[in-house]
Amino acid sequence: MTSSEKLKVMKAHFASLGISPITGAPLIWRVLWFFGVPVPPLVFLRFASVALITGGFFAVFWGLFMWFVFWSRGGESMWVVVGLPLLVGAMFGFINAKRSRTIARTYKLPLWADYKGPLQS
Repeated sequence: MTSSEKLKVMKAHFASLGISPITGAPLIWRVLWFFGVPVPPLVFLRFASVALITGGFFAVFWGLFMWFVFWSRGGESMWVVVGLPLLVGAMFGFINAKRSRTIARTYKLPLWADYKGPLQS
């Protein structure tokens, strides 16, 4: 089964389970899929992978936002400029990973490589 076929099966499966399309496919994932990038949905990834991906992206983009809006004027220590985004990103990643794995456990979803659809999962 190709990645796009697997995604179609997953979307139908999630709809039948009552899982929100946003939960199954956050905006950034839908954009990547639109451009043909075969990234697995977050609920089919391992805890550490979800934590690193979501926490890393959040730390970088939140840190850049904070830099340009507040910290670029100067006066902030490097510990705040680097450490705070890392800490907030780690918390964000942990929360997202916990949420994704809870959904996967609740609906008995396997890892993406093992996912074959609702009948075999």
